[in-house]
Amino acid sequence: MSRAAALVAVLLALSAPNLVAAPAAQASLAVTGFTAAATEPNGSPANLAGSHPYALTTTIGFSGGEVKDIQLTLPPGLIENPRAVPECTPAEFGTPRSSPHEQSRSGESCPDASQIGTIGIDTGATTRYFGLFNLAPAPGHPSQFGAAPFGAPLVFTPNVRQADGEYGLTLASRNVTQVFEIDAIELEIWGTPWLAGAGNHDGQRGNCLNETDPDSPHGQCKVIGQTIGTRAYLTLPSSCAQPLAFTVSADSWQAPGANASAVASGPAMVGCDQLSFSFGASAVPSTAVASSPSGLTLRLTTSQAGLLAPTLRLSSQPERATFALPEGMTLNPSIGAGLGACTPAQYAAESAASAPGEGCPNPAKIGTGTVETPLVEGALEGSLFIAKPFDNPFGSPYALYFVAKSPDRGFVVKVAGRLDADPRSGRLTATFDRLPRLPYSNLSIEFRQSQRAPLVSPAACGSYLTRIALRPWADPQASFEETSSFLIVRGAGGGACSSGGAPFAPRAVAGTLSSSAGFYSPFYLHLTRTDLEQEITSYSTVLPPGLLGKIAGIPFCSDAAIDAAKLRSGTQELQSPSCPAASEIGHTVSGYGAGLAPAYAPGRFYLAGPYHGAPLSVVAINSAIVGPFDLGTIVIRSAIQVDPRTARVTIDASASDPIPHIFAGIPLRLRDIRVYIDRPNFVLNPTSCAPFSITSTLTGSDAPFVNPKDVTASATVLYQLSNCSALKLKPRIAMRLKGRTKRGDYPWLTTVVTPRPGDTNLAAAAVTLPPSLFLEQGNIRDICTRPRSEADACPARSVVGRARADTPLLGEPMEGPVYLRSSDNPLPDLVAVIHGRGIRILLEGRVDSHRDGIRVRFNGLPDAPVSRFTMTIFGGRKRGILVNSENICRRTQRAEARLLGHSNAATVLKPRIVGECGGKGKR
Repeated sequence: MSRAAALVAVLLALSAPNLVAAPAAQASLAVTGFTAAATEPNGSPANLAGSHPYALTTTIGFSGGEVKDIQLTLPPGLIENPRAVPECTPAEFGTPRSSPHEQSRSGESCPDASQIGTIGIDTGATTRYFGLFNLAPAPGHPSQFGAAPFGAPLVFTPNVRQADGEYGLTLASRNVTQVFEIDAIELEIWGTPWLAGAGNHDGQRGNCLNETDPDSPHGQCKVIGQTIGTRAYLTLPSSCAQPLAFTVSADSWQAPGANASAVASGPAMVGCDQLSFSFGASAVPSTAVASSPSGLTLRLTTSQAGLLAPTLRLSSQPERATFALPEGMTLNPSIGAGLGACTPAQYAAESAASAPGEGCPNPAKIGTGTVETPLVEGALEGSLFIAKPFDNPFGSPYALYFVAKSPDRGFVVKVAGRLDADPRSGRLTATFDRLPRLPYSNLSIEFRQSQRAPLVSPAACGSYLTRIALRPWADPQASFEETSSFLIVRGAGGGACSSGGAPFAPRAVAGTLSSSAGFYSPFYLHLTRTDLEQEITSYSTVLPPGLLGKIAGIPFCSDAAIDAAKLRSGTQELQSPSCPAASEIGHTVSGYGAGLAPAYAPGRFYLAGPYHGAPLSVVAINSAIVGPFDLGTIVIRSAIQVDPRTARVTIDASASDPIPHIFAGIPLRLRDIRVYIDRPNFVLNPTSCAPFSITSTLTGSDAPFVNPKDVTASATVLYQLSNCSALKLKPRIAMRLKGRTKRGDYPWLTTVVTPRPGDTNLAAAAVTLPPSLFLEQGNIRDICTRPRSEADACPARSVVGRARADTPLLGEPMEGPVYLRSSDNPLPDLVAVIHGRGIRILLEGRVDSHRDGIRVRFNGLPDAPVSRFTMTIFGGRKRGILVNSENICRRTQRAEARLLGHSNAATVLKPRIVGECGGKGKR
C-alpha cells in the first residue's frame, strides 16, 4: 500500500469514532435540490415511449443531519434489466482495489464490464465520482447496484412494485455509512452501459474516472469489457398516460423514521401511437372429448426484441385481455366440491416471499401458470385461485386471481380476472384487466385438469373458436383481435362422435325402508344419468297403489313462502328456511356437474297446497351452495295427482315446474337426484303384497338448451311387500233403517263400516239386502251419465244419498253425494263421490239382484286406511229408492256382506238391520 493510501486510511479511522459519536441535537434532515430525469446524450430530456435513454440522472441534496436511509421511487414502467451486463460478485465487490489513484476506488475489484454508471459523493469540501456496478443481488431482490466510495460500500437494492398492473422499482439504501458525511449524491445510470461509437461512457470507467494526470485526458485509459456486446439496461415506459415522476425520501441517524421527501417530475412520454403491438394469444382446452371435464390454457406472448436492442423501442404490453370462449364451453359445477375462495385481504397478502397458503388459501387453487420475462432467469411460477364471490374487485359471482412469483428475485405478478357467464347459454367470457407492465415474453394461465376440472368441453364434435380482444397500455382506446381454435374429435366418454342426439336412458332406484305391509316407513327415490346422456329436464313418478302419505296435521307451505324462497340466497335459505318446519316432509340431495365426481347440494322437501289444478304439491327448495359459490335458491314445485278410483299417487310432470338446465349462468348438468321422504309416520305402506312397480318417466334434452327438444325415457323399479298374512280383516258393520216400517214405506238406510286398526284395507265388498227391501224404480227420475260423472257434474235429481269416510291420513272427513249413474247393467250403478283436502275419490258400486235381494258390489276399492265409513241412502215417498216389501218389524232383518282385503284376507258378515220398530224389545 502506498504512503498516500495509508495516510487516507489512518485519517478515516481516526475520524470515524468522532462521526459515530456526534451529538443528535442537529436540526431535522431535509432533502434539498432534488432533480431526476432521463436524458439524451446532449442533456435534453428523453421522453420517447419505449426507447432507451442515454442516462438516468438524479441529484439528491441533504441538510440538517446524517443520512441513514434513502428511498428513491422510480416511475411505473421504467425498466431496469440487470441481465444486460455481467454481475459483480460479493467477493469481487468486497476485495480492496490496489491502485495508485486511491481516490478513485469505487466498486473495489468489480470488473469493468459490470459498471452501469457513476455515483458522485459531495462530502462538503469536494465532490468525487465513483463507478456504479451491477451487483449479484441478495435473495429476494431483482437486482442490486452500488459503489464503494472511499472504500465504504453504498448499495441500492431495488424492490418491485406490482399493484393494479403497475410495474415499478423502488431503490433503497439502508444504513448509509457514517465513515464520511454526505451532503449530496449524484446518480448517473446509463441506459446502455456499453454504448458503441460516439457518446460512449469509456471516459467514466476505471482509472479514467477522476483522472488527475493532465497529460492523460478522459478516454485514454485502458477499458476492459467492450466484448460483452451492446445491450440496453434502461427502458422508458411504453405508456403516455402520465409524466415521469420520481420521489425520494430519507431519514437520518439522529432521527430514524422521521422522513424527509421531495418529488421531481419530467415531461410526459410521447410517441405511444408509434409503438408496435406484437402479440400472440390462444385458448386451448385440455381435452378433445365432448361433454367432459376440461382444463384450459390461456396464453399471451409478446415480442421483447426492443428490450435489449438500443436502437429498437419496446413493444407495448397488453393492458387488457378478453377471452370470449366458444358456445358450449361452460363452468363445471363439480369444481365447487371442497373448493375454497380467496378474500381480498388474502390476495393482498400475496407477496414474492409469501409461502403457499399464507395469502390465498390452497383450497382456493384451481390452476397454475407461468410468466417468462427477460429480466429473470427461469420462469415465475404461478397459481390460479378462485376469488371470493361478490367480494372481489368486480363484485361479481365469478372472479379469478392469478399470482406468479420469483422469490429469489423478489418478483410477483398479480392479476385479477372477471368471469362472465351468459345467463341463457352459460357461455364464458374471461377478462383480465390491468395486466402487468412487466416485460414478459410469455404469460400462461392453466386451469387444472381433473375430474373436478373448472370447465366442461362442448357437447358435440367439431371446430370451436375463441375470440380474443387485446387493449395495449400504449393506447387505451385501441383494440386488437385474435382468434384461437380447437377441435373436439371424440364423443362423450371417449367414443365415436355422434351424428344424432345423445342417448337418454336414466336409471332409478326406489322403495321404502320397511318391506312390511301396512307399516309406516321412509321412502327413497334415486334417479341418475351419465355424462353420455342428455340432461334431465323433468320427471314424473307413479307410485304403487296404497303407498300414501299421512298429511293430517301438516300445514301447507304457502305460495307466498315459496315465491319468497326464489329470491333468497342459498345461505339465507339454509339459515332460515322460507317454509315452516311443520310442513317439512323430507330432504333432497342433488349431484351436479360433469365427470366422475359431481358436487352435491342439499335441499328440503315440503308439503304444499293445490298447484296447476292438482290437489296437492310438494316443493323441493335447494340452496344452490357449491363450495364458495352461493348461486341462490333453486325451487322446484311438483304437482301431486291422486287417482280418484285407486287413490294411487302420481307426481305429474305436465303440471310441475321443469328442472332448470342453467342457473346463475352455470349449466347445472344434473345427474343425480336423491329424494328422502323421511318425516316420522308419514309414508304408509300398502296392505297388499302383490307385485307392483314404481315408474319414473323423465324427459331429457340435448344442447342447445335455449329451444330444447325433449325426449322421454322411463325407469321402472319392482316394488313388493311382505308379511301380508299378518293382516286380518275383522271390521264391524252396523245397518239401520229410519222411517216407517210397514209394507210400501220408503225407509232411510244408513250403513256404518268400522275397520279394526291394523287390519288390511278393504279391496272389495258385496252387500246383499234382505228380500224385505227392494228397489223402487218409480223414484229413479234422473240418472247421471258417465261423462257428467267424470266431470263431477251430476244433476241434483240423480243424488240418492250421502257418504262420509274418516281416514287417519287426512285429518278431516271426506264427504260427498251418492248418486245413480248409467251402467251397462240393467240397473244403474250406485256411485259415491267423496272429497277432502282437495282430493276426490270415486266409489263405484254395481247394482243387481241376488237371491231375490238387492246386491251392491264395490270392487277395486282404494288401498287406503279408513277408521269409519258411513253411507246413507235417502228415504221418503218422493225420493226414496228403497221400499219395504213387508212389515220389517215382524221378523229380524239381516244383510250379507262379503268382504275382501288387499292382503287377500276375506270374511263374510251378516249384520242385523235395525229399524225403528215400536214396543219394547221390538227394534
